[in-house]
Amino acid sequence: MSYRMKKAFATECGFAVNAADVLHATELTNNILAALPASLFRSIDFKTSSSIIGAVFCEHLADRVNAIVNPIEKGHPDILPLTAAKAPEAALRNYPCGLEVKSTIGNITKGANLRAGVKRVAHIEGITWQAHHRDVKALMGLSWDFIQQHEAFYYPGITGVFFYEQFV
Repeated sequence: MSYRMKKAFATECGFAVNAADVLHATELTNNILAALPASLFRSIDFKTSSSIIGAVFCEHLADRVNAIVNPIEKGHPDILPLTAAKAPEAALRNYPCGLEVKSTIGNITKGANLRAGVKRVAHIEGITWQAHHRDVKALMGLSWDFIQQHEAFYYPGITGVFFYEQFV
């Protein structure tokens, strides 16, 4: 997969992240997804697929930028600076810096009835970030689709990465 990217992209959210870091994490994530059994994606819903994609991406980006994945399931942001490793659980639920990651398959045309393994790009009508993702200071949004064909099945892969930073 080839990506168009803003090579000058860089941000500081308690740790530095640049375009090469994002591309590295994206490529590793896509490779891991393509190695999983097709039956996994056929048997889970798209919300769960999005969670898996986001979790794998977060792990690889955090490793690349010398940060940690938030150990609290409902905590945010998703990726935190190393200093957060010693923070109490209450602080990790809404840590003051870091990077929130949201993964989505997008808003699909009503009635499209698309199944796992079917490309969705022609049916995407938009992308909406919901819940606490609207209130974070640094949000990295991942869009994904079934794009990587192996043995008559299209596996999911990240198709786009978007970034928003709220200046306070």
